[in-house]
Amino acid sequence: MNYQHKISNDCVFPASWTADTLMQKHRSLPHNPDIANTFFRAGFIESWGHGIEKICNLCKEYGITEPEYTVHPNDIMMMFKANDTVKTILALIEQNPSITYEEMTEKTGKSRRTISRLITELKEKNIISRVGSDKTGYWEIVKQ
Repeated sequence: MNYQHKISNDCVFPASWTADTLMQKHRSLPHNPDIANTFFRAGFIESWGHGIEKICNLCKEYGITEPEYTVHPNDIMMMFKANDTVKTILALIEQNPSITYEEMTEKTGKSRRTISRLITELKEKNIISRVGSDKTGYWEIVKQ
């Protein structure tokens, strides 16, 4: 299974910028400062120039792989891949459809809360479903 999501945004970068440049300290020059200032004053954004850093910090906080960045002269694309824990959970369910949360916690080394959150996301996306009761039921992979 290959789960990945791509997000892109039109923008104008300085000619010499690369994906590595985004990860370094750099000056932010909004493409349209009037709109940026309006959004800032309206409270829609805290500041500009911290978006990539925030994305990376949230990925770390949730234990997922940081996205891969592709920088073009007029746009940036981010590719998010399903984290290894999701892949592991799906593999564990495939091997043992009756696996419990506790067994998943033990085999992944992740907290019960993390496993529960990921299972909820997988169910909401209709990737897995629970058949039967919590105690005697089993997991089913709906789409691959």
